[in-house]
Amino acid sequence: MNRRTFLATSAALPFSAHAAAMHPGVAEEPTDRGHGEPPAIPSGSPNFDRYRLTLNRVLERPRPVYSQPFLLEDLHGEPGRRFTNFSGDLSGRWIGALAASSASFGDDFPVLDEFVKKALPLQHPEGYFGKSFNSEHPGDDDLALLWGNGRLLVGLMEYHSLRRAPASLAAASRLGDFLVGIGPRFNSQQMAEDFGAGHFATSYICWTQQTEGLAALYAETKDPKYRDLCADISARMERRPGDHVHGYLCSMRGILSLYEAARDSKHLDRVVAAWNDITGSGDILITGGVPEAWSPKKKRTEGCAECDWLRLNLALYRATGDAKYLNAAESTLFNEFAMNQFATGDFGHANLYEDATPETVAIRAWWCCTLHGLRAFADVHDAVFRQAGSEIFYDLPLDGRWKSQTAIVESRSYLPTEGKIRINVENTAGNHSLVVRKPAWADAVVLYKNGTRLDDLRVEKIATGDEIAVQYKMSFRAESADQVQSRPGRKSLHFGPWLLGASSHDQPEYFNELFPENEIVVRSRRAPYVPRPPKFSVPLAATTCAVIPAEFPGEAIKVDLRAVAEQTGYESARWQTAFAVRGDV
Repeated sequence: MNRRTFLATSAALPFSAHAAAMHPGVAEEPTDRGHGEPPAIPSGSPNFDRYRLTLNRVLERPRPVYSQPFLLEDLHGEPGRRFTNFSGDLSGRWIGALAASSASFGDDFPVLDEFVKKALPLQHPEGYFGKSFNSEHPGDDDLALLWGNGRLLVGLMEYHSLRRAPASLAAASRLGDFLVGIGPRFNSQQMAEDFGAGHFATSYICWTQQTEGLAALYAETKDPKYRDLCADISARMERRPGDHVHGYLCSMRGILSLYEAARDSKHLDRVVAAWNDITGSGDILITGGVPEAWSPKKKRTEGCAECDWLRLNLALYRATGDAKYLNAAESTLFNEFAMNQFATGDFGHANLYEDATPETVAIRAWWCCTLHGLRAFADVHDAVFRQAGSEIFYDLPLDGRWKSQTAIVESRSYLPTEGKIRINVENTAGNHSLVVRKPAWADAVVLYKNGTRLDDLRVEKIATGDEIAVQYKMSFRAESADQVQSRPGRKSLHFGPWLLGASSHDQPEYFNELFPENEIVVRSRRAPYVPRPPKFSVPLAATTCAVIPAEFPGEAIKVDLRAVAEQTGYESARWQTAFAVRGDV
């Protein structure tokens, strides 16, 4: 029995008697639409594949090419390409993304060292990078420069963490001293009012996001002036209606980094309070992500903000051990983060319907989101495994690799195709145990050590050469979507960690004028729709349901529901993710 036959046999559910009686022809429609894609060969490394897709975009693909002259343009600050007034933004993100990728994945980028050597001499004696800065009477371009310099400070600190290069730390310290010098003027209520949310990308968040670089400087140098300025900025933080989500979340991640460096609980408390405020605000999207702007201006998403929300939740889990943060990170990772990644490897913007659900991933934001997306992969990879003493924890059901002084373990993910992870112990020099987390979306998790089933989620005394198979038992479920969209009574449909949706890539005819009013008959689920899928397909989650169309309710059609994460595999399509549902799951 091949895998396709097995899936059709094991996962098939007959249409409900009601739907079949009303519409006897529905089940006979062919399920393979023949788009002509070659069969996908599971690599066992879907997360690594996504990382490589974006890495190759940054290093090799055109439109535009991230060449050294192109990157240096924002340090010169001369008009020309888009956003050179955000001096240091593009170059700082590029430095930080490659440095973090090198540290996490072990890749080496000689071009990184070459570029940093060219960038450092462009620093002004005052400490900033860019064309000019007016500290006495700042305008939007000055706030834009502050934003870019903040991203560059973070990049320089990540580069220093990788290379331990005195020149990069010296440049970062001069930039930090520049921020300390302008601190009294900029860390004021007057500046906050002068650059309100209406300025958006050049609003006061251009100043508050300096917390991230300042916290890194303090962690490295232990100079209290950086700690004190970072703490003073953090005390001024507020989430303002209509403001830029990316800037706010960068600021919060910086405050959390200050907690990790200074161990002052007030900083952690502030971030936890902000998290509670965000999750209760109605601005968490159906995909688990966040919009580009807080309500009432949530019109689209932004890849940068999705990465920040993902990374903030991973960091909060690391700081607190509270599983709710890892659950939130996982929802974002498998859905919003994956859906936001283009087939080119870029990240960017998705348009939202009026009910704040995603319509189309539309804009490749090469000037920020693509690089911020690449940077996020390192944090995700670093969160797959963690070690505490003799215990190694497997927290995220992804492909990953953990190497410490006493152990090397590697996971390969067949979650989208088999619901399974295989973990190999490559080397262990200690008496280690492996602890596997049961995610909130899994009905059960079953472990096998070298083919023998275990009774719990802890594997004692792992040894070199062991293989641990982790089987995640998952099911189809419907959840209320009332909290995240404005059409009451709608449902979001899920399988395991994946949000399911209807896609115009598979069914352009479904998206006629009244499609939001179509009713899905959830009890009519049957054998999964398994076409010739793109590389990032999730065939295990695919399912087919009967639909009562709003335009001709006497004649049922069907809808093939797919994981929204599959959007990466093809050109941008239109999606529906909140449904009117008939019946119970």
